[in-house]
This record gives sequence, C-alpha cells and structure tokens, in this order.
Amino acid sequence: MTEQNSAPDTPQSANPISMGWRVVLGVVALAIVVGLGWQLLGNKSQPAPSVETPAAEVNTPAPDDSPEGYFQRGNNYYKAGDLENAVTAFKQAVALNPKYVAAYANLGAVYYAQQKLDLAEETYLKAIELAPNDADIIYNLGAIYVQEALATNVVNQEKLALATEKIKRAIELKPDLAAPYYGLGVVNRASGNTEEAIKAFETFLDLDDGSDPIATTNATNILNELKTQQ
Repeated sequence: MTEQNSAPDTPQSANPISMGWRVVLGVVALAIVVGLGWQLLGNKSQPAPSVETPAAEVNTPAPDDSPEGYFQRGNNYYKAGDLENAVTAFKQAVALNPKYVAAYANLGAVYYAQQKLDLAEETYLKAIELAPNDADIIYNLGAIYVQEALATNVVNQEKLALATEKIKRAIELKPDLAAPYYGLGVVNRASGNTEEAIKAFETFLDLDDGSDPIATTNATNILNELKTQQ
C-alpha cells in the first residue's frame, strides 16, 4: 500500500522529519478493513496488520529532545515492535508541541495496534481538531469506527453511520486516495448496498497500485462474490 499523506492545515513543527516519518497511518487503517473484509467473506482467519518500513532518509539526525526527536523515536520504536515506548515517545512529542498533528496521528495508530480503540479514537479526534482537512487521519478514524461497528454479529448501526461519514469525507478531500474506497465497500456491503459496494471496490482496484497484495486480492475476492449476488 502506498503512503499518501496530506499536509496538515494548522501549524506544527516545520522540520521535514515530521511528515517524512509519518509512516504508520495508512498501514494501520487498511489493515483494519482488510481484516474485516476477510471476516465478511466468512474466512476463519485474517491477515495480521503489517508494518511498512520507510526508505532510509538521507542524513537523518539522531533523535534529540525536541518534539521532532521524540517523534522520530516513536516511529523507530513502532518499527521495532516496541509499542509501549512508541506511545511514550509520541506523548512526549505532543506534550512539547500540542499542535504536532503527525505525532497525534501516529499515537492514534499505535493505540489501534494495541487494540485500545477508545484511546485511538480520542487521539484521532484531537488530530482532526488540529487538521480538519487531513484525509488520511479522517479515514483512519473511519476505519476505527468500521471495526467497532462490525465487532460482533450484530452490526452497530450508529458506529457504521459514523464510519460512512468519515470515509466519505476522506474521499471528498482526496478522491485519488485508494484506501477509503475499500472502507466504503466494506460499510456498503455490511449495509446490504451491494451495487454501491461493487462501485467502491472497483474504484479501489482502479486506484490501487498493487503494493499491498493482500488488499488487492481481498478486494478482488469480495468484488467477485458481490457480483454473483446481483
């Protein structure tokens, strides 16, 4: 899956390390809905969330005690699988810079990885408060709502409505971002809107660059199943 991040609309640190190292968002969000797609297909197992490692940045300085330094530490811990220290580092980054949108965003992603969905939701809402037009963050929040909506055999319609709202908003803000169309396909399928689900998965596959083969295969399988229902 390709990272496709937009710049926040409110001030944060101008250090380019900040956005360049914001690598957690899309990985987590698509992993959520890919897993849900497998559940909807009736499989007993689902792929575990994968972690993308960013290309090494040239002349990246060692982490210091600035907000950017703690942000870099947080991403390093995340890549190493040390989620507790990643949380600590991202929290220190936002303590030093309360408008550090990328740090809030990645903190929310780590909370999701820990399955602390309430904290993930709270943190994404804070990030959106600071950057109301960041499509990636808005979609991640929508993906959290998708998981909450489909967590049991009885669909939580309130959460599903919230998920749909956030996913559509992300698409409105960034129509060429592939992942939200996958999420839109999932929520439409859960709602019984087969035609809309087909359109969403077809759009996802049109925009998909194939870099996440699990997502590509899963979307193709769901799409084929939906078409047999017409």
